[in-house]
Amino acid sequence: VNSPEEYLVHATTCKSGLGNPIICRWRAEEVGLWMDFLDLDGDGQPDSGTTGNENGGRVSYIHYAEPFPEMLDLSHLGYSDEPVHVTTAAVEVLSTSVGTGIIYLIDTTEYTLVDGQFKFKPKLIRDWEIPTANDHCYGADCVEHPHDDEWLLFSPHNLDSAYFPTTEIEDQSRGGDWDARLYISHYHAGLWVVDIETLVSPTNPDDRVATHTEATVAWYLPHGEDGQVLGSDFYDFSWVPYLWAVEHHNGITYSSCISTGLYVTQLDIDKPYLGYDI
Repeated sequence: VNSPEEYLVHATTCKSGLGNPIICRWRAEEVGLWMDFLDLDGDGQPDSGTTGNENGGRVSYIHYAEPFPEMLDLSHLGYSDEPVHVTTAAVEVLSTSVGTGIIYLIDTTEYTLVDGQFKFKPKLIRDWEIPTANDHCYGADCVEHPHDDEWLLFSPHNLDSAYFPTTEIEDQSRGGDWDARLYISHYHAGLWVVDIETLVSPTNPDDRVATHTEATVAWYLPHGEDGQVLGSDFYDFSWVPYLWAVEHHNGITYSSCISTGLYVTQLDIDKPYLGYDI
């Protein structure tokens, strides 16, 4: 099924059968695949359950993926002279022996079209992880302090991406006429804001930790007044908050916690975009 006409035939048949799996046999065709996860143990293979160094899925348990809302002109960063389509992907990790969980920035621009078959050819631009990730572990796999109830403790979960057209007034970018950031929910590790341009062209691309630190714009962990422990209304957690999702809209960032409610925050460099349709 590779055309609207063919899809209409299959969809009509499926609907007439009220969702019967024998009749509803159409499946969307795969148009791309990316599994070039990081190789943190240096064995020449991507870390995963099939190759080793799974580590709770620190680099391979992709939970959430999102295409960036705009094609990016990365020519001022020396990446490409043509507009680039990027996709972000976040893992979700129950526990680790080291680390917190990876965010990927993937170039999904290139594709092939052979005999009517359309295929994307994704390639990794850069990864990001909480800069102090190598100093932490959590959950049952953490050798230093294994606790089953610490599941998902510092893992990323969801993210939102935002594209900002810039002028001399708003410009916080490294050139060009745009700025772009990722807003990432990290359960009990809070909200993290990451700069796209820095991930594309960091000062020292061979130093992962330095790159992650350089690309980090801001961090915020919701908290009670004067250090007061927040209550948990829906889950009996020993720690709160637990940020589930983050959305950026018109200069404001909204973070939802699964046990304590909604938090509304604003990054100082986002203030010029209040009222913009972003």
